[in-house]
Amino acid sequence: MTATYMIRPITPADDAAMAALIRRSLEDAGLDRPGTAYCDPQLDRLAEYYAGLERPGAYWVAVEWFGDGDGRDSGDDDADGDGCDSVADSRVTAGHDTDVRGAHDLGANGVVIGGIGVAAWPGSEDTCELQKLYVASDRRGLGLGRRLLERALEFAGEHYRRCYLETHSSLEAACGLYRSAKFEFLDGPLPGGEHSAMDMWAVKEVSKQ
Repeated sequence: MTATYMIRPITPADDAAMAALIRRSLEDAGLDRPGTAYCDPQLDRLAEYYAGLERPGAYWVAVEWFGDGDGRDSGDDDADGDGCDSVADSRVTAGHDTDVRGAHDLGANGVVIGGIGVAAWPGSEDTCELQKLYVASDRRGLGLGRRLLERALEFAGEHYRRCYLETHSSLEAACGLYRSAKFEFLDGPLPGGEHSAMDMWAVKEVSKQ
């Protein structure tokens, strides 16, 4: 069976699946506690939260379909200006058998298997934060985390000069991904953050503006 993957903007229909994926990932890492995204009040309504930001921000999901490999109608023509055309190149295909038990089946919209967000960093005009990069544990190793990161950094570079992130040393794969993307790790956090349980911080220049 062929799996087809695509990265697109989040919709309200994706909220429950993305929240469950984030919580499960943090539980698996032992980070289901205060001071992490696990306790974020907006976790169950990410589409509304990112759509309502006063300054540039967005959230994208990686979705998966199973079929004959010819793709699904994803709105890539962008007739409604929904931004899907910008992620057309992020679609990849792989012929493999995989277990989707426990995934949130969204029918024509696919199964949500990952996500990433960008939002302005409090108190800074030129810095944004990379937020909530997660990929389902049984979909890692397909390059989806890198695809999500590339999409977010592209957006960040259109609106900000620097992109900042907070993570945890136990998330070794994520830390390796950030290093490979040329993030510079810092000795401490920038002021204004909410995730006090994080113990690694990094920043990357994404634009010369």
